[in-house]
Amino acid sequence: MVDNRTNDFEIFINDILDNTGKIALKYFRDIKDLSLKRDMSQYKEVIGTENITWYIDPIDGTRSFLAGKHDFGTLISLVIEGQLVAGVIDCPALSERWSSFQPNLTKVNNQPTICKSVEKLEDAVMATTSSHEFGMKKWRAYQSLEQSVKVTTTGSDCYNYGLLASGHIDIVAERLSFPHDYLPLIKIVEGAGGIMTDWEGKKLNFDQSNVYVLASASKQIHEQALSALTYLNLHQKMKT
Repeated sequence: MVDNRTNDFEIFINDILDNTGKIALKYFRDIKDLSLKRDMSQYKEVIGTENITWYIDPIDGTRSFLAGKHDFGTLISLVIEGQLVAGVIDCPALSERWSSFQPNLTKVNNQPTICKSVEKLEDAVMATTSSHEFGMKKWRAYQSLEQSVKVTTTGSDCYNYGLLASGHIDIVAERLSFPHDYLPLIKIVEGAGGIMTDWEGKKLNFDQSNVYVLASASKQIHEQALSALTYLNLHQKMKT
């Protein structure tokens, strides 16, 4: 039943994003005054009558949008009968759209794309939007991981996950606030052959908040990243 409808949903969502992208670009770099919610969230959840749930973030990367940076995006995910069946990252200012409506397929601008990972953590390129929101314990764990990779880039919000799905980034590690922030990203990453969990390697569900996520281009590099994140805590426990 789910499979029979995914093609229709894909057409429907792409049509919507073609239009909402134009609206976003109309106001991009043309905003003089704008009042912001304290949590910077623009979360909408629409529940239909057939056990269908849409998770939508109209502008992911609000700060980037306000600063005139191109890497903001619209996030959409679709859950049917408890299954995550679709995810989209649309970056209208960059003319790039990642979408996944099949179990093992992610497309960028309608062309299949896959993750490409290095084999060793020391060779990995990692991204995070910002580490300033981490608590001290998590920040120390993140520092352990950051010191283990080749290079780290900051900023870019949802765009990082599209780059991971296209083989340009190996790891993304950060804190995300709500399901609308991470559910679309899970589908994009996993559809491209990657993996996405919390920092303990546990699967993310549909109702977590303020969750620390780790996305990786392969299971091999994911396990190495998890080890780096937990090394400091294990070392401290051995001392005590």
